Amino acid sequence: MDMLFFILYPILSYRKKIVSSNLRRAFPQATEVEIRRIQRAFYRRLLKNFEDLISQLTCSKEQIKETILIENAEIFHDLVLLNKPIIISTAHFGNWEKAFSILPVFLKNHVCLVFTPLKNNYFSELLIKIRTKFGLELVPRYQFKDHLKKHLNQTFIYILPADQRPVNSSKSYWSSFLGINTPLLFGVEKYATQYNLPVIFMEITDSGNKCKIRFSLISQNSEETEYGYITKKYTRLLEKHICENPSQWLWSHRRWKDLE
Repeated sequence: MDMLFFILYPILSYRKKIVSSNLRRAFPQATEVEIRRIQRAFYRRLLKNFEDLISQLTCSKEQIKETILIENAEIFHDLVLLNKPIIISTAHFGNWEKAFSILPVFLKNHVCLVFTPLKNNYFSELLIKIRTKFGLELVPRYQFKDHLKKHLNQTFIYILPADQRPVNSSKSYWSSFLGINTPLLFGVEKYATQYNLPVIFMEITDSGNKCKIRFSLISQNSEETEYGYITKKYTRLLEKHICENPSQWLWSHRRWKDLE
């Protein structure tokens, strides 16, 4: 991977300006040396994620399981007895594709990833094949509401990455994120409070040999929470995770486009 990194990093410079700008906004006290160090580590992580994604095509379930460490899956034991959907609110962090795809093997329930279909048909079909290999079910985001309502009395676990920039920032929930006033996706809180669904934060960390997964309960009786509580709790957990492992978050999306 080292040779691939040194070839691609200076030549492709995939969204290099966006990555640099995001890092400087998020860590205004960091020196240029520190920013460059995080940036280079981020690109190494991106390349490793790509390599791992391709390897999932040929790896067996047992081989993939050996690279996963889930620290506290027992958090689901009582929640699955409620016979209602559970929302996992997470982020594009660490080796997120591997973590998403292998989760059904460990949780032994219907696990669905709510996703935005890609425009590239070839890569979309390849990604669908990789994601669903170990039992992950895919739900296009525009079908999520109907899918959820259909399974309100069943234990379906929905993975919703919630760290992207909202399409319409004027209708978003705004709050501080990494010290920046930021528009935040509100879908998790909207559906959790409307149908009183439990929400869990999934923390993903790639330590090299292992993809570590840890869960934190954000809310159980969501309809009883104050407006904005779930979104802000998720944001604080993600902030902490980013500050502990800054190179592992997906810095290449235009998170603060509204401020440009």
